[in-house]
Amino acid sequence: MQQLPDLGKNTVGKPDPWAKFRGLTWWQLVLSIAPILLLPIGGAIGGAIGAAGLFTNLALARRHLSTPLKALAMLGVACAAYLAYLLIAGLLYNLVNG
Repeated sequence: MQQLPDLGKNTVGKPDPWAKFRGLTWWQLVLSIAPILLLPIGGAIGGAIGAAGLFTNLALARRHLSTPLKALAMLGVACAAYLAYLLIAGLLYNLVNG
């Protein structure tokens, strides 16, 4: 009888799409994912800004910083992403309806 492949494991040569999230603590995951929540709110613009914030926070989570400094930096990136979205959305709104 033929052996079925184990679908739970990645085959050789396939990158793990969740590798960047593995090994992070719960608060690092929450702060990393927070900026991407702009996607349903802001569409393509919110998604682009949110993705930039997500990848920035993932890079910060992997750096060797003290825990409070890392938490503040990641929170600052999330807040900056939301403020950048509000600024760009407001400018585009004024440009269109101006």
